[in-house]
Amino acid sequence: MDIKSLKYYLAVVQEGNITQAAKKLCIAQPPLSRQIRLLEEELGVTLFLRGKKEIQLTEEGRFLKQQAEEIIELMEKTKEQLGKFGGTVHGLVSVAAAESFGIGLLSEMVEAFHREYPQVHFQIWCGNSDEVRDKLERGLADVGIVRAPVYMEQCEQIFLRSEPWVAAMSRNHPLAGEAGDEVRLERLGGETLMVPVRASLQEEINHWFNEIAQDREILCYYNSSASMLPMVERGMGIAICPGSARYFTGGDGIVYKTIVEPRKESRLYMVKRRYQMLPQAAGAFWDFVCSTFPPA
Repeated sequence: MDIKSLKYYLAVVQEGNITQAAKKLCIAQPPLSRQIRLLEEELGVTLFLRGKKEIQLTEEGRFLKQQAEEIIELMEKTKEQLGKFGGTVHGLVSVAAAESFGIGLLSEMVEAFHREYPQVHFQIWCGNSDEVRDKLERGLADVGIVRAPVYMEQCEQIFLRSEPWVAAMSRNHPLAGEAGDEVRLERLGGETLMVPVRASLQEEINHWFNEIAQDREILCYYNSSASMLPMVERGMGIAICPGSARYFTGGDGIVYKTIVEPRKESRLYMVKRRYQMLPQAAGAFWDFVCSTFPPA
């Protein structure tokens, strides 16, 4: 199995037809069919269920598609970065960021850095902190932005900031009409709640309510603020989320109140793999952030 055979395989997957894939690759159909057959023999699996007009991926075929895309992405990124060592700082920085952080402080960091290094460009991927850590471990991102708690023993880290946990609620909710921009934790005890899907954050939030001996009713566990906030706006429940989640709504249908008594904080870090030698552009970005955010 080599890069060429993986690219051929992905072309067949994308076209859904070996004949069309061969045209796209500018090769004859028989050699392409033979290449795919040899790949299946080497791996000992069936990748396609072949129909008269189109192919259908097996479970093994879907898995190889995912892996092949990541392998080729990593190869292309490595070639690009290696070609840009020395001279003026330029190249691509790949950042995997916790979703609600992606358009908050990260945008300010990128803007400030880009003023100093205009030839550096960014690739930004958003997910939850566990997914960010996975991207780093697999070498698919140079640096990550994560929200504690997350296992970081194998990472170097820069503390960026703390932000409050907030309760996001429909403007029509009774709590939204109360004076002030804070809500006591005990007032959320009897409400229908939406909480992050990450197990470590669920455990943290459950601990809050256990401390004050309050029950909680969970409607759903969310991975994406963008998908959860419309349900909040419809009055289906109150979401417990980081303060930066407010960046995801430009309307006036949602009210955010900081959770207090006790006030709850979420800590954000930039991380990279320990002992990792970053490419030139990513190294410059890491050093820039280090100088901008002194150790806590």
